[in-house]
Amino acid sequence: MKPIGARRATLATEVRAEIERMIVDGELAAGEKMNELALSNAMGVSRGTVREAIRSLADSGLIDLIANRGAFVHETTLAEVRNLYDLRGAVFAMACAAAARRVNEGLEPDLPGALQANIEQMKAAIAEEDVPRYYELNIEFHDLLLAGAQNPKAKLIYDNLVKEMHLFRRKGLSLPTNMEKSLAEHLDIAAAVDNGKPEAARRAAIVHITEGFSRYMKLPEQEAETGA
Repeated sequence: MKPIGARRATLATEVRAEIERMIVDGELAAGEKMNELALSNAMGVSRGTVREAIRSLADSGLIDLIANRGAFVHETTLAEVRNLYDLRGAVFAMACAAAARRVNEGLEPDLPGALQANIEQMKAAIAEEDVPRYYELNIEFHDLLLAGAQNPKAKLIYDNLVKEMHLFRRKGLSLPTNMEKSLAEHLDIAAAVDNGKPEAARRAAIVHITEGFSRYMKLPEQEAETGA
C-alpha cells in the first residue's frame, strides 16, 4: 500500500483510486469488510476521507454498503460473472472488428507491430511460467485493440467492466496450460486484425471471451488435478 500526500486537493479521489487498486489487485479480498481505521493509518489520511472514498465506490460494483454493518468488497455471483463476460465479449468483439477495419483502411499502421511485440513477450512469460507478467501483458493486448478501435465510449465501458473482472480473470490464467490456450486465441485475433478482416476479428474475439469464461468455470477441477 502506498502513502497518500495529505496536502493534495483531490485527496478523497486519490484514496478512492488506491482502494480501487487494492481491490483489483486482490489485496482486499472479496467479502472482506473495509477497515476505515486501518486504511486511514496506512495511507496517512483521516477516517472521514477514507469513508468518503469508500462511499464514492459504491456505484462502481466493487463495494457493497450494507446498512448497520458497513462496507464490504463485493463478492461476485456466478450469474454476475456470466453477465460480465457476455457484456465484455460484446464490447471487445466490436472493438476488434473496428481495429481490423481501421488497419485495412490504413488508419492504424502501428497496431500490427505493437500486437506482435506484445505476443512475443507473452510467449516469453509462458516459457518462464510467469503468471503475473503474462496477466499484465494480457491486459496490454486487450488495451491495444481497444485503442486501435478509436471508440472512447466503448473503451470507457470496457474499462469499467474489467475493473470488476480482474480477480476472476487472473484466476482463469493461473495455470500454464490456460496461458497457452489464451495465447493461441490472441494469435487468431492478431492475425485477423493484421489482415484487416473485421468479421474474422469479431469471431476470434468472441471465441476468446467465451473460452475465458470456460477456463474460469473449469478452474476448480483443473486445480484439483494438478494439486494447485
